[in-house]
Order: sequence, then structure tokens, then C-alpha cells
Amino acid sequence: LIDIINVHDCGKLVNPQLAEAQVHGGMSMAIGYGMNEQLLFDEKTGRPLNGNLLDYKLSTIMDHPHLEAQFVENPEPTHPYETKALGEPPACPGGPAIRNAILNATGVAIDELPVNSQRLYEAFKKAGLLDETD
Repeated sequence: LIDIINVHDCGKLVNPQLAEAQVHGGMSMAIGYGMNEQLLFDEKTGRPLNGNLLDYKLSTIMDHPHLEAQFVENPEPTHPYETKALGEPPACPGGPAIRNAILNATGVAIDELPVNSQRLYEAFKKAGLLDETD
């Protein structure tokens, strides 16, 4: 990833710095969901195989590109301050946006998250983008 830009319908923008921080947090979650977070289970017992922070790979600041949050103010009349949610909604479009960027760049559609290097390699090989010797 190089850049992620999230244009967010925030209702009435009350605190721009806090709003940007909330959206950046949601975008960070989206990067994890879209690129590396995957809970694995033992098929026989159903127990998690990576149920701790040593084995479950969370994204870190080193995995993040430039994050940009922009806001569209559209006051919400049913809320006393005319605001809308900021933290969780940006987590939803990240995975599909990453998938669509890969599709746009390569012509290969990957329909399973996370889009990690193993899935990319398998999909590119199947699409004939890689030689069998790679």
C-alpha cells in the first residue's frame, strides 16, 4: 500500500483533530483486516491456533502507508449534536478497496481476505503472471 484516502460523512464536524484520529484508527483496522489478520483454527478441536499476540499478526505502524482522512459535513438531524459515527465505519471499505486496487493493477480478482503474500502468489501463478520456476 502506498496511500489510503478515506472520505467520511461525519455529520457535523465538532473536533477535527479527534475526528481525524478516529478515522485513522478505523483505516488501520482496515489494513489489518485486508492484508494480514487471520484467525486460524484446528479443524479437529475448533481451538484457535494463533490465539495470542505472538502468533496473530496485527499490523503495526511499519505496515501503514500514508493515511489521509477527509470529511464531508452532512448534519444528522436525529443526533443532538448532529454528528455521525467516526471510528468503525472506515474499517469496512479497506479490504474491498485493497482487493479492487489489485484487480485494477493486475487484472487478478482475489475474493478472500486477507490478501497476504501467499494468496497473491497463488492467484498470480494461477493467472499466468508468474513462471512455474518463480
